[in-house]
Amino acid sequence: MKLVKFIVIFLIIISIVISGYCLILIIKDMEEDEANESDLIELENTIIKEKEDNKIIDWNELKSINEDMVAWIEIENTPINYPILKDNNNLYYLKHNFNKKYNSNGSIFTLNKDFIQDDEVVIYGHNMRNKTMFSILGNYLNTNFLKEHQIIKIYTENKNYIATIFSCYSIGVNEESKNIRKLSYEDRISYYKNKSNIDTENIDDTGKIIKLSTCSYINVKTIPTDQRYYVVAMMKEVE
Repeated sequence: MKLVKFIVIFLIIISIVISGYCLILIIKDMEEDEANESDLIELENTIIKEKEDNKIIDWNELKSINEDMVAWIEIENTPINYPILKDNNNLYYLKHNFNKKYNSNGSIFTLNKDFIQDDEVVIYGHNMRNKTMFSILGNYLNTNFLKEHQIIKIYTENKNYIATIFSCYSIGVNEESKNIRKLSYEDRISYYKNKSNIDTENIDDTGKIIKLSTCSYINVKTIPTDQRYYVVAMMKEVE
């Protein structure tokens, strides 16, 4: 009986410890979410003015905060309204926000060396449970959502762009890399169109390709997931 009693007490203690640890993690996540949202709101209020449905960005102020901020991305009527950071430091911005504070929300970032000159730019962001960052990308597999949110606005220091989404799909990251590795610019466009879960029409094939990427939990076979949502658009300079 004493042994049984000891085992029961031991299991209760273990349960309490595990529950306490889980609670600490939940509180930590909530604090990080709140801190990240607060920092982003303060940034937007500091460096952005709205004018005729467009953003006027104080690039001098933005660069003084962090020179890695090379652009701003916005999809109207969604949470996507963030600076884009150029990551030169081994995926540093996976776990740091725009002001280089450690935060599991990370940042929206690119690994491209030249955001303006490269003919295809890939932009990464986490699929967060709190519906921030790039968590909405999976919604683009829904035709109605795509039609209502097909335009991406990209602001840079010298030029602004409009990008029209023409492809949305989910696939393993290694498979995707293998599929497109040797494709020319034109062949990549054809690949993206053929791969898309949703048909889009009347998309001009001239311009820069912009590709948004986040984790997908469709067909998950590995932990962490190797699946990705890809939302691909054709980007043109605003005259």
